[in-house]
Amino acid sequence: MRVRRMLLALATLGLAPVSGTQAAATVAAWTPAGPTACSFSGWTGSQKPMIRVYATPSTKAEVLGGLPTTPGDDPDPEIDYYPVTFDVTEARDGWLKIKGASDAMTGSDESRPQPVYRGEGWIEAGDAQVGIQSARGYARPDAGSERLLDLGSDWLTERAALQGIVACKGEWLLLDYEMRNSAKWEPLAPKDRARGRAWFRGICASAETTCDMRSVDQ
Repeated sequence: MRVRRMLLALATLGLAPVSGTQAAATVAAWTPAGPTACSFSGWTGSQKPMIRVYATPSTKAEVLGGLPTTPGDDPDPEIDYYPVTFDVTEARDGWLKIKGASDAMTGSDESRPQPVYRGEGWIEAGDAQVGIQSARGYARPDAGSERLLDLGSDWLTERAALQGIVACKGEWLLLDYEMRNSAKWEPLAPKDRARGRAWFRGICASAETTCDMRSVDQ
């Protein structure tokens, strides 16, 4: 269990070993001007001790509740801690509207899951994570558009840290990402990190394993 959680943390932070090359983009990714409807599931990042859920997409709005994040060091070695999962219904200006949050996978026979706000609300887009089982990022939510990123046989979330979910369209997500290529399993210096924005398919909502689905890159 500890090895699995370590590998998950490394993948989430973009610290996994890498191969392949980044395609040179000649155009910027198309970014919708307004809010977009979403229909996917994600999980909490681990950069904050608690993710606040707001009534509206603003840090000045009423705080409705919180989503606990996975502890960096296990406070109880008998419990396997998993990220909180949730459904995303809208993306707007750096925010995601969520509902149905759950921490049901965390716990043991002696311990109950952590308290979680389960209603609707807004979280900052950078606090959400998804798995992307695809090596290819596009200029538009269309596999026939210009390819802005091609990682060969590696998936995006094996090679990059997800910085934010910008927009949605069907099976596609517009993502901000930061490449962190390192053979030593350590992040590159900030000046050497390549950031980008592109549309991706192959969304996996499982934080603890890969999803059993047909490759979208074939």
